Amino acid sequence: MKNIRFYTLLALLLMMGGTMKAQQWEIDYGDSFSYTSLYQGIINTDGDAIVMGVWGEDKNHYRPMTMRVDMEGNYDIHAIEDEQFNMLRPSDILQLENGNYFMVGIKDNTLIAIVFDSDFNVIHVKAYEKPENALSIWEGRMLDDNGTVIFCGYYSCQSATGQSRKPYFYRFDENADTLSCRFVTAELPHPEASIKEFNCFQLLKNPKSEGIIVLCSGLNNMCSLLMYDDDFNYVDGFNLQPAFRQYFENAYSNHWLSDDKLLIMGYMWPYEELTEWNIGLAEVSLDGTFGRCERVYYKQDTAVKAPPKCMGYVNDTTIYGLTYNFKSVFSGPYYAGVFLFDKDMEVLGKREFYEPEYENHVPSPGFIIPLPDGGCLFNAEVSTLFLGDYTYGKLIKMRREDFNPIPCSVKEVPQEAIKVYPNPTNGIVTIDGLEVAEVKVYNILGQLVKETKENVIDLSAQEAGTYILKVITPSGVVTKQIIKN
Repeated sequence: MKNIRFYTLLALLLMMGGTMKAQQWEIDYGDSFSYTSLYQGIINTDGDAIVMGVWGEDKNHYRPMTMRVDMEGNYDIHAIEDEQFNMLRPSDILQLENGNYFMVGIKDNTLIAIVFDSDFNVIHVKAYEKPENALSIWEGRMLDDNGTVIFCGYYSCQSATGQSRKPYFYRFDENADTLSCRFVTAELPHPEASIKEFNCFQLLKNPKSEGIIVLCSGLNNMCSLLMYDDDFNYVDGFNLQPAFRQYFENAYSNHWLSDDKLLIMGYMWPYEELTEWNIGLAEVSLDGTFGRCERVYYKQDTAVKAPPKCMGYVNDTTIYGLTYNFKSVFSGPYYAGVFLFDKDMEVLGKREFYEPEYENHVPSPGFIIPLPDGGCLFNAEVSTLFLGDYTYGKLIKMRREDFNPIPCSVKEVPQEAIKVYPNPTNGIVTIDGLEVAEVKVYNILGQLVKETKENVIDLSAQEAGTYILKVITPSGVVTKQIIKN
């Protein structure tokens, strides 16, 4: 095993609003190898970031690697040189209760589980070949479950409805020995049979009962939330479709609003006024119902998508989201973007990395990690050629104040502080009383129908009915109900 120690501290990046602020640090891990790509990251029990990916000569010759990064920007690279791991693509990593690390990856249709000690020396390696009913197997996500490890990936299979991708599950002990597994091809009318192109974005424990929750592409080829019991039997599921013509294409969450409600982030498609993907937040209950759903991050004439691990929760007023923006889904270029929001789905700041040194012509795996000091750590992959052999990247740490120098928890302003008139209205509405920073207008379905930074709003194009105005001011937020005749 190769250990390489670097100490990096970079500063002074141009932030939003035309002011200069100090970004805490940035690591260019492309200095180490010709080809590097990082896929996932966690925070260990010591408060250090552990990230994993691959290293090698090019995209056709690589092996797994891990990095341990402390909060000051000091880091070790642990690059596996053993040839048995050639072309092993790691999928996920987590830390066990005993302090060891558990990594899962795929090589030649074989699932490989590796257990490392706290210094990333290999302790156990176990290989699990695909079963006969699987045409191929692919990567997925892991979950630490009371001393055991659950892994969910997908396999290609042939069924009565044709070839499709279905979920498979493993439960491992801390030595990577199999406790149970499941490869089942359900047939109609069973609901699970409608899973055509499964891909696991995230696993979660169900806080209301035993079992697990899977955020995935699933039912009817749509982004879905599926529920399984502890024996991996299918329990229930629903599509992440909060309203007509609005649905998520991928989703992630690391924050429960309550025991039965998730705050999810992902990219959505479509909206009538845009022709590209954009970022949405939503409250999703485990019974399949939606609360608020907001399109919170978008750029006109530019697609904005989110990587699989796109959300990092610190506290109710500090949540980070990772995106990448691009003009063409076929050739990019792709640029990383990070935004700061709170649990009320209010965007408090953002930073987009359009500088040439961050340009990427290959879609980035992408992840963002909330840090113990209240900041975030994320990766920005870089490549010089579309589908080129050479990719490297940067790990970037940002502080909350790099997005917004003023702590900004959203507070409700007294209703009487704002006057909205006339109400009812035939079209033109005026807002008086406080300085207006932004106004969002929602219909009774909770859909955002208009937003402006002006205090005069034209609702002439909207249908008659009841609307909710969210008026954002420097003092906080006021919500008003208005009737359109």
